[in-house]
Amino acid sequence: MAFARRGYFLAASSVILASCLSSWLGGTAAAQGKWPTAPVTIVVPIGAGGADAIARIMAERVSKIWGQPVVVVNKPGAGTILGTEMVARAKPDGHTIGMAISALTINPAIRAKMPYDTLKDLRGISLLANAAMVGVMHPSVPATDTKSFIAWAKTKKPDELAYLTPGIGTLGHISGELLQAAAGIKMLHVPYQESGRAVGDLIAGQGQVFFGLWQSVEPLVRADKVKVLGIFNRARLEDFPKVPTIAETLPGVETISRLGAIAPRATPKAVIDKIAADFTAAIKSPDVRERFRPFGMEPVGSTPEAYDAVIVKEMADWKDLLGKAGVQPK
Repeated sequence: MAFARRGYFLAASSVILASCLSSWLGGTAAAQGKWPTAPVTIVVPIGAGGADAIARIMAERVSKIWGQPVVVVNKPGAGTILGTEMVARAKPDGHTIGMAISALTINPAIRAKMPYDTLKDLRGISLLANAAMVGVMHPSVPATDTKSFIAWAKTKKPDELAYLTPGIGTLGHISGELLQAAAGIKMLHVPYQESGRAVGDLIAGQGQVFFGLWQSVEPLVRADKVKVLGIFNRARLEDFPKVPTIAETLPGVETISRLGAIAPRATPKAVIDKIAADFTAAIKSPDVRERFRPFGMEPVGSTPEAYDAVIVKEMADWKDLLGKAGVQPK
């Protein structure tokens, strides 16, 4: 009889547990369905520039979809590490999203210590766009293209030839390192926290070369205020077919900037999937694609899994490529 009562108790307990579990799961699903429940912050790990402009375009669009304010916060510094760390340490509820540039996958290859683990602490939401990289020269540089620049650079000492970039670990920095290694020249790297100041100092004669996003110098190219050394794309730009690629002189020297959205690794998959779907829908709309054009951005839009695969592959590729070029972690 005691055994029977015990069996009844266990059965009753199982029913209660199942009921509680069902309610909890239902509550969780409902909570996820209501996301977002508060304003959303998009952290941009650099100053004003391409990523910042694209983040603001996306914020304007998705805030209407989500019914919540979407605030863009710039957190530049340490080659995007400060802003990316802010995202990695944020509460994983989807209310903090990060913008990622190529530095996300480059930094682990050039830095011996990082305040976060890129793969363990972060995950991709969507690859939003690709953008062209370029090298431009101050008008005083007696060169007109990659070949003549290399010939001139070989007559200079490293401290006589400065190349400016948006920061250590950015694709501008790595583009300069790859060009040096392939051309057999030496230049002094001068990192900034944003493209705007670097370009401004180039125009003022504080350096001889700038490596960065095409969109950050395109108006200056049109106005003949800088000379184009070459673009790092595999093919020439449709809008500027006369501008040669670096690879036409140095085969294999190619880089392309990737702009994506990231979140803390523990963010619920349902939330990640919703953000990715809404971002992709926005990117594929004709008006948003048209707003991307002035920034030299090629809209993409991908699943979280596809962007995660890009991050993993590029981290391995950069480690291999930079190791061969003699760029070691510091």
